Amino acid sequence: MSFPPNDDTPPHVIRVMAPADLKAVCQIDRDAFDAYRQQQRRSTAPLRLRTPEHMNAAIRRRYPGVVIESPPGRVVGYCFTHVWGSLGWLGTLGITPPVQGFGLGHAVIAAGLDLLRQAGCTTLALETMPESGKNLAVYTRLGLDAEYMTLVCQGALRAAPSTHFKLWDGGTALRDIASQVVSGLDPTPAARWLHNEEGGRTLVWQEKGTPVAFAALRHMARRLEGAQMYLTAEATLCLPEASPHWSRYLSEMQAYAQSLGKVGLSFPVNTRQIVLLRAMLDAGLEIVHTRARMMRGDPIGAPDAILTLTLAM
Repeated sequence: MSFPPNDDTPPHVIRVMAPADLKAVCQIDRDAFDAYRQQQRRSTAPLRLRTPEHMNAAIRRRYPGVVIESPPGRVVGYCFTHVWGSLGWLGTLGITPPVQGFGLGHAVIAAGLDLLRQAGCTTLALETMPESGKNLAVYTRLGLDAEYMTLVCQGALRAAPSTHFKLWDGGTALRDIASQVVSGLDPTPAARWLHNEEGGRTLVWQEKGTPVAFAALRHMARRLEGAQMYLTAEATLCLPEASPHWSRYLSEMQAYAQSLGKVGLSFPVNTRQIVLLRAMLDAGLEIVHTRARMMRGDPIGAPDAILTLTLAM
């Protein structure tokens, strides 16, 4: 599959990402984000490349994303995509710094969204830096609305003296749980990606023999020599009938984090899930980072849903 160029950008070709693109994508990713950090004066230390395990697991997914060539034959940008059943998520994207500002970023984002639509996704979403007016404008022009903020909550809780979760090793439990809260949602690919990367595991809780909650938790940094002090939730969900057990599940996650030598937990909680956000703050977590969620389609979860999602690559 390829995407034709338009009249507003330099000659280019956009196509689905392939294993042969990984070296170029890795370099563009590092260069683009390193340049942004320098512009924002966020850090003077050079940004590291992503780990081979992370990138190899990413490319093995059914819908890994797209790359843009300009001129044709030279990869100058990329966009990762994530398909979770009915939910399509635009992941990290970047254009090599020398050719930024010529419309190639807009083109690769549009192609990424098209790929998600072709995959059958009816809700499209992404999260971006709220301080970037340029990014917000591009996504808005492409039909996405800035509806809610996502607040990254982080901290250490009291660990449970014993745990009762099971480690997910396949099957339909995650889809069965998620689809009861958001129609068509299937986070299984995220858990499988973590497992294939050996970057984390997914915990599943049962009540009376029925799966009622899960947490896909990352323990390995995505970048070489990166520090991963906190166990990071990439997807968590708890059915309404099991919500009285949520505080126990949290304390069991903390115990799991400590067993891996981690300080505590990090959760991306969208402000639409206001009940969960208040509960997390009441539990002692602090807000350390913000993102703007851009989306098109049905809302993701009710305000009282115990649901966290992040597909930031």
